[in-house]
Amino acid sequence: MSKTKHYYNPTTCSYERVESTWVDWGRYAGSIFGIAVLLVGLSVWMLDVYAIATPEERSLRAENRVLARQLERSNEDVDRLSRQITMLAERDRTLYRRLLQIDPPFKDVQQARGDGSDPHSRPHRENESVSSLLQRTARKLDELKRQVRLRKASYRELMKAMEHRSRRLGQLPAIRPANGPIVSGYGMRDHPVLKRPKKHEGVDFSLRKGTPVMATGNGTVERATYSANYGRFVSIRHPESGHRTLYAHLSEAAQKIRPGANVARGDTIGYSGNTGRTTGPHLHYEVQTLDGKKLNPLQFFVPDMTPDAYLALEDRVQGYRAQFAETDLSTTEVVDVEQSSRD
Repeated sequence: MSKTKHYYNPTTCSYERVESTWVDWGRYAGSIFGIAVLLVGLSVWMLDVYAIATPEERSLRAENRVLARQLERSNEDVDRLSRQITMLAERDRTLYRRLLQIDPPFKDVQQARGDGSDPHSRPHRENESVSSLLQRTARKLDELKRQVRLRKASYRELMKAMEHRSRRLGQLPAIRPANGPIVSGYGMRDHPVLKRPKKHEGVDFSLRKGTPVMATGNGTVERATYSANYGRFVSIRHPESGHRTLYAHLSEAAQKIRPGANVARGDTIGYSGNTGRTTGPHLHYEVQTLDGKKLNPLQFFVPDMTPDAYLALEDRVQGYRAQFAETDLSTTEVVDVEQSSRD
């Protein structure tokens, strides 16, 4: 049965059938048509958005997919670089700083950690997966930048320490000043001229007159003059290593050797002779601290020797000393000389 509508008529006290008019049919048809138009419009919009795309849109979507893959690869590269920087930091801590014996830059470490804020926390509604990848990559890049700044600051400090260490090693009196046997060592001995025990504050090399004498380290000529005890001598200041070297009884100084002149290790600074308080040509060589404390030169130009080799050298020096002690001082070329205070 078709559905019909009735209404209650209080006059007749009965239900009467509602008769449809053309207006009612028009309203009903209009609502049906409106709903149909709405559904068709919604379907067309969905097709346009999800099914139908323009060439530009298809190109942009393909480009976005490529960029997403590249971003993922970049994220992996950032992870690899971060691991390498961590390895460099460990090498910095365990190798370089242990060798140079300096502390890490704590201030830079605190700066490298950041303040804990995240400037990339704003989400991107367009694509949540790409947005999350972008945020992770941006945070990793920021951390990588901080680590790079830390490593740069650390290595700048290490380079300064290495340069200072290199200058210090370059100025350290580390070689023999001349090629010749050592005939008198450092320490107490019977002075051949004064005939009494006196400390010998250097070492003597047996050399023929005119033998080149070399600077044992980089430095600046402090004095190049003459005194009654040392004769003609040259003293060189080595401020980075904290030492001063002295070369005495020279026949003459080399050209351009004057106070203030810079010399390098191995440069000829003079020639052995027989000037001052001596009866034979030889070189007297001293190593001092900058405040004048005398040191044993053997401890400087034989640092690479083993203890046994060092003791053997000491025995040879004692043998030379005994040999020349038995020789007539008037006929020998090398004698021990008094080492009193410099003029």
